[in-house]
Amino acid sequence: MIKRTSTFLLLAFLLVVSLPSRAGDSDIALPTGFGQPAFNTLVEELGTAVAYNAVAPAESMGVTGFDLGVVIGSVELDSRVWDQVVSDGSAPSSLLIPKLIVRKGLPFGVDIGVNYTAIPDSNVKIMGAEVRKALVEGSTVLPAVSLSLHTSSLNGVDDLDVKTYGVDVGISKGFANLTPYASVGQVWLEGSENTLLPLQRYDDSMTRSNVGLKIGLMPIMSLTLQADFARVNSYNVKLSLDF
Repeated sequence: MIKRTSTFLLLAFLLVVSLPSRAGDSDIALPTGFGQPAFNTLVEELGTAVAYNAVAPAESMGVTGFDLGVVIGSVELDSRVWDQVVSDGSAPSSLLIPKLIVRKGLPFGVDIGVNYTAIPDSNVKIMGAEVRKALVEGSTVLPAVSLSLHTSSLNGVDDLDVKTYGVDVGISKGFANLTPYASVGQVWLEGSENTLLPLQRYDDSMTRSNVGLKIGLMPIMSLTLQADFARVNSYNVKLSLDF
């Protein structure tokens, strides 16, 4: 078990650090003349990328449960805005975001989780945390239902601060090695600039929903596919050790 876990950690780390950047292969900085509408769009799209996302069903992991995963997410971008904030002036239509996620089950149907992202060749770093409570534990007949509270923040970008807070209600039901699930919730965004530009702080909220499918590949390894729908859509693939 220890050898398998160490191997998985090494592969996950190498995957994350070897991914090429998709944000123009450069740091993010706010240029002179950057307008308020563009700033608002940038905060919304970064907020979608920053907001904590467990990429997991609603069912509680239990006291002994542990989930260690690597996620590759894709967030849609408005390249007209992003072209202005990356140094080479050429942004793609989507941003690839690698994440490491660790989740642990606690007593009383409570799970906690943390994630970390460092996008290669970029100053973008993301840290987040979640507390999740099982409202319905789930059984062979009943689906599992959970309530999640989460927060995340953007780090490493000197010109910009973005923080998110959110609440989600999720439902899932396992069938053999397949667990389909869905959730809906609200995410609050806070964005402010740290330059001399005349930009106002941008606070907003958005409804976020998702559908996903967890596939058990072997006793302690799984693959999860998830699509998130909000003002900006995103898509995630997660490979994890969970036991």
